[in-house]
Amino acid sequence: MPRSKIVTVNGKSITIKESKIKELKEDVIPRLSGITDSKGLAGKEVKDIIPILESKLVEFFPEITEADIEEAYPSEIEALVEAWIEVNFTGLKKIYRPVLALAKMGLAKSV
Repeated sequence: MPRSKIVTVNGKSITIKESKIKELKEDVIPRLSGITDSKGLAGKEVKDIIPILESKLVEFFPEITEADIEEAYPSEIEALVEAWIEVNFTGLKKIYRPVLALAKMGLAKSV
């Protein structure tokens, strides 16, 4: 059964649902790379980046509007993004630390 989590943003309950691997590969990852594309953010000031982030949040979470984001607390937006990561990447988070620890042990032995 897919994971889900409910987060409140500006008084609205948003249900974050786990995406299928296919959806992540075909839809989510290309949109994320658009956000992190250095050409899109290069030379921009924070005041110029905020509208880009707002529009991307609305794109990822259609239940909220840019007006909701304007009225939200930063902690609500943080909780929204954290819930999305938790729902979709909990498995990766669980193996990340052990894999990193193994890599560090390997580096220590090679030195």
